[in-house]
Amino acid sequence: MKSLLILVRTEGDFERAIALGIAAKNDFELTFVFVGDFSPFYNDGIKNIFQKKLFKKYGFEILDFSEFDLVGKYTRKLLRAKKVTLDNVRKKEASIFKFFLFKIFERSVYNNKENIIKKLIKEISPTYLFTDQSKTEPNYLPEEIRQVALKVNIPVYIFTHGSSGGLHSEFSKPIFNPYNGYTVCACNTNETQSEFSNRIITGDFASSYPYVHFINGLEIEDISFLDDKKYKVGIFVGGTGPLTSTTGALRLQEIIIDLSENEDVAMVLKLHPRDVFPDLRMLKEFKNLLIVAGETDRSRVTKWADILICTDASSVVFEPMILGKKVVAVEGKHVPSFKNHHSPLINSSATFISNPIEFDLEILSEADPLDDVTDKIAWGSNGKQDLAKIFLNKL
Repeated sequence: MKSLLILVRTEGDFERAIALGIAAKNDFELTFVFVGDFSPFYNDGIKNIFQKKLFKKYGFEILDFSEFDLVGKYTRKLLRAKKVTLDNVRKKEASIFKFFLFKIFERSVYNNKENIIKKLIKEISPTYLFTDQSKTEPNYLPEEIRQVALKVNIPVYIFTHGSSGGLHSEFSKPIFNPYNGYTVCACNTNETQSEFSNRIITGDFASSYPYVHFINGLEIEDISFLDDKKYKVGIFVGGTGPLTSTTGALRLQEIIIDLSENEDVAMVLKLHPRDVFPDLRMLKEFKNLLIVAGETDRSRVTKWADILICTDASSVVFEPMILGKKVVAVEGKHVPSFKNHHSPLINSSATFISNPIEFDLEILSEADPLDDVTDKIAWGSNGKQDLAKIFLNKL
């Protein structure tokens, strides 16, 4: 049986790794290895409780990179797979001994990184290696693993974090990493250029029509907050568009403030893992607002809410559209040279606004689950099929 080695770094690629794994589990042997950016341990490097429970539900297991090293494996066990910082020591969450032990762990794994990678590749001996669209600096762990795989003729596939690049590309001048030597699974034609011969248009595995409905039907980590209210509004903070667009957070904040004293409204605000509101002090005082972060999956907010508000360059917009919910896309502030360029969402069935005063609860309509913009940007024009299965069949 052919086998897949799937590397996981952060929340975004973990979500896609699970979607890929579920589609592949009957036809491929699967190995997941964690190579986190913020912690070397899956235990505290991934915060998303829903995705962790889904991962476990399907019988998947994940190994930390350090488990392929004798010293790393032993010290990892002593540390109980938890990163230790000086801040942990100051807060008396960990001892100074644990801090120094963690530093020994880091040094050992770093100094032996080359041998660990070779051992990992040799022991797993995958047919294919999958990683996300991470950077390609020579000393970056995912890239080092990719390069070793290539040297022993293991094909490397790069999968996406989501389809936001296809939205943001309309008001930016994107520069694409060529990923020479690898095959790149691009979400849509907006995320590639004609000169690249190593791209295949797959759509976003986690946004395919059947997968979104499957996730929405799961009763895992569901949100319960003022469920009897007439309007349940989910709000997603998007990421900043590099050089050209803001997150739109200030515009979202104005909408939240306007709804803060409406007795018919309950709101859940999902913070972005990198871009958060500039100041949450005022918002935390609102009794009808629940603020959630990395521990809560976006799908749980979408499932709870009847109305979803997203920024115009965020891929989270497609899930509620696919579910036929009322969706509002709020345009972020663009730099002057792109002020007349808009997200493709302006031509979608989502309600598109540029100013908070345009938001009106009473006149919102449901999105089209088979929206043409969803098909082009999130599904790569593949329609309402299981995108991961389509790709794996081709593989």
